[in-house]
Parts: sequence; structure tokens; C-alpha cells
Amino acid sequence: MKSDEVDQAKAPRFFYGWVVVAAAFCVALAAYGVQYSFGIFLEPLSEDFGWSVALVSGAASLFMFSRGALAILTGWVTDRYGPRMTVAIGGFVLGLGLILTSQINAAWQLYLFYGLMGGFGLSVAFAPLVATASRWFVSKRGLAIGIVLAGIGAGTAIIPPLARYLVATYEWRLSYIIIGLLALVIIIPGALLLRRSPDEKGLLPLGKAEATAGDEENSNIAKREDSLTSESAGFSLKDAAHTRAFWLLLAIIIFWSTCVQMTMMHIYHHATDLGIPGVVAANFLAVIGIFSIIGRPVMGAVSDRLGGKRTLVICLVLQALAMFWLLRATDIWMLYLFAAVFGFAYGGCVPQLPVIAGEIFELKSIGAIVGVQMLGVAIGGAIGPLLGGYVFDVTQSYYFAFTVSAICTIIALILLAFIRVPRKVSH
Repeated sequence: MKSDEVDQAKAPRFFYGWVVVAAAFCVALAAYGVQYSFGIFLEPLSEDFGWSVALVSGAASLFMFSRGALAILTGWVTDRYGPRMTVAIGGFVLGLGLILTSQINAAWQLYLFYGLMGGFGLSVAFAPLVATASRWFVSKRGLAIGIVLAGIGAGTAIIPPLARYLVATYEWRLSYIIIGLLALVIIIPGALLLRRSPDEKGLLPLGKAEATAGDEENSNIAKREDSLTSESAGFSLKDAAHTRAFWLLLAIIIFWSTCVQMTMMHIYHHATDLGIPGVVAANFLAVIGIFSIIGRPVMGAVSDRLGGKRTLVICLVLQALAMFWLLRATDIWMLYLFAAVFGFAYGGCVPQLPVIAGEIFELKSIGAIVGVQMLGVAIGGAIGPLLGGYVFDVTQSYYFAFTVSAICTIIALILLAFIRVPRKVSH
């Protein structure tokens, strides 16, 4: 009997944390695929209703802002009540918002159904996912977060080309119904597989369990220690907000997001404005998505060795170089090269943001802190698409807009040099 128990203790068991990672990947795929497909609908909406590019882009800006502002709430709710119902409700609202968007006849309806309802739905697709994945892993945390956020790249690679096909085949109204239903059937089942922490499965985070396997007494001690390090140790949101590092990180995210969201929202329209066929232009978004899939886990794993801050430096340098290249890119091959480098760099940046937050503030309130990070993404996301649309309406070109994007990336890189780990607050 004892021999059997020893064999069972030594036998490798599948770690449920990887199910959490896979489910979160699928949620991110569907949610962010919706976000990055909006550029495909920009021209049809503008043409059908006679709206300016800036007016239609404003709905995307509201989408980004509401998503980021509400991420503070959904991150806090996830810390308190867990991710399952939080993400499932968000997925339902996102899918419903897209279906209702298919029925709009006025600009306020676009802003309500896509901008507000869609933004709320997407607010569950970052902070709750990375906070949940963070709690399941001590070792390989950067890799796990990178895989989760590779779902964003997968969604970018899959959904915009699908949207382009649907719009060309069925027009934009039916296309939004199909994409809304797709969001519902992917996000809600994925949400139900999520678990807040390993405690719900009677497990320890990956990396803790290895040191205590087979020793019940030490395992119980380790669980108590893990509870302290994962749930209680570190900064509260209030304490973090009193540090310079918190606000520097938020500013970095705002400048970075302004560049990314302006580029992602307008690259399709920019390419077609250069005379490139729409089918090819949609492929640029797909290439960005594919290379961001590679960038997220690769640079997530790199951050496990170099740390989040050094890894983010590498990614921001590559992103800046890609943006300066875009200013001169006029041929198809040049835009494909831009898409590959930009996708890898932008994808590699994404997992570093929660990793750096965890390195600085630890895990006590990681969901709420990452939620505030999403407010930074929201501010940049509100500025970027709207500014890009306005600049195009005024100049009939995206040159100045993409120049601003490149400068924003450089500013983010400079600010990163001033981040220091603050002293822990003692109570």
C-alpha cells in the first residue's frame, strides 16, 4: 500500500494550470480578433452612412477607452470573486453588442453597441486572464502569460481576414452577426474552464509543488507560504499608486498603446489608400497577428531569463524601427516586412507589462493593478484611432500619424529607463 502511494506521488500528473492557459488563449483569440477586425468595417460603415473616417474611428476609440476603464472593475472583481463568471458575462455582452451593431442606423447606436457594450465585453480579456495565469505559475510564469496573450495574435491573424471575406461575401451587417455568434461560442465555454487559483483544485502553483511532492507536512507548509506570497504579499493597489514606478509604467503603456492602436486600426486603410488590393491589405493584419503569436511566448520566455524590463527594451527598439520603416514603405514586400517586425515586437511587449507589474508590486492585487494598466491601454487606444482618422481626413495621408506613433514608442523607451523597484510598504 505504501509502495503504491509512493508510486502515485512520483507519477507525473497533468497540471491543470495549462488548461487555464489554453482556455484563456481561446478567450483572448475571440475577443481581440473582434477588436482588430474593426478596421475592415471602417470603409463600409463610412460609405454606407456617409460618415467621416474620424467619426467611425471615434467608435473604436470609445471601445478602447471603455474597455480599459472597465478593466479596473473587472480586474478587481476577478481578484475578489474569480474569473469564471466575470469572463463569461463579458463574453455574453461582447457577442450581444456585435449582433446589435449589425442593426445600427445612426452613429449613436454604433457608439453604444460597439463602443460601450463591445468595450465592456473586451475588458474581461486581459486583466482577468493574466491575473489568473499569474496565480497558477511561479516557474514558467512569463511563458504562461506569453501563451495566453498569444491568443491576441491568433485572433489578429484569423478574425480580420475572416471579416474581410464575410464583408465581401455577405456585406457588413450579416458579418457582424456571424462574428458576434463566434465570440459567444468561444468565450463563454472558455470562461467556464478558468479557475481563480490552484487552491480550487487542491494544487500548488507550478514551481512550488515540485519542491514539496510526496511530503504531506512540507506540502501543507508550502501551501501556507504560497498563500502568503501569492495572495497577501506585495502592494495593494492603493500602495502601488503612491509609487513613482506605478505612474511611469502607466505613462509607458499610454505612449506604447497610442502607437499600437493607431497602427492596427488604420494599417488596412493606409494600404488600400496606397492602391494595394483589399485582400492583400487584410493579409498585413494577419501577418502582424502571426508574428505577434511568435513574439508573445518567445519574449515571454526571454523575460524569465532577462526580466521584464530588459525584454521590454528589446521589443520597444524593434517596434520603433518598424514604425520608421513604415514611413518609407510603399511596396507590398516592404509592408509585409513591416508587419512581421512590428507584429513580433508589439506581441513581445504585451506579456512584459504584467510581468513587470508582478516584478515590482508582486501578486497581492495583481488583477487590479493590471486593470489600471489597461486604463493606460485605453487612453492610448482612445487617442490613437481617433487621431489617425482625423489626420487622414485633414491631410488625406497617414504619414504624420505614423510619425507620431514612432515618436510615442521612443518616449516609452526613454521613460522605461527611469523605472526603479520601490520599497515595500510595511503595515
